[in-house]
Amino acid sequence: MFKFHEGASVALKSDNPLLGLAAGATGTVWAQYDTQPPAYEVTFSSLGSADFDALMHEDELSDATPAQSAVSESQARFPTSV
Repeated sequence: MFKFHEGASVALKSDNPLLGLAAGATGTVWAQYDTQPPAYEVTFSSLGSADFDALMHEDELSDATPAQSAVSESQARFPTSV
């Protein structure tokens, strides 16, 4: 049984430096994989950046609320150095 379904808004539970995403960054589930633990393809986006997809395990995600989504859009990416 999947916790999240296609089209669901999800948020990261903790920072993911490899993806450059902070805890609370939101994305949209577009695929589910029947693995252990269950996995999902999630599309993330942030202001001033292109959308990208990432494979995430269910234990890395939580349900995203509308208020959480609004906050995370401005804080989704860690600052990067040039």
